[in-house]
Amino acid sequence: MLFTFLIGQVFLTMLCHLKFGLFFFFAGFVIIMTIFVAFFLPETKNVPIEEMNRVWKAHWFWGKYIPDEAVTHGRQDRAV
Repeated sequence: MLFTFLIGQVFLTMLCHLKFGLFFFFAGFVIIMTIFVAFFLPETKNVPIEEMNRVWKAHWFWGKYIPDEAVTHGRQDRAV
């Protein structure tokens, strides 16, 4: 909510100063966000919540932040 408020407060001032360049400014943020999602968030479609630690551990960047003991090894760890 804070960022929405800030954008609402400065949008008209930026529009007056940057003219159509303001939309390139926002397009730049969309490109940055797209790159972040593509490189730093792994695909989780059809992955059960119990296996998410394994997905994060296998990721090239986030894997170093997940401890080895947090990763489950399939069905043998689940309660029957």
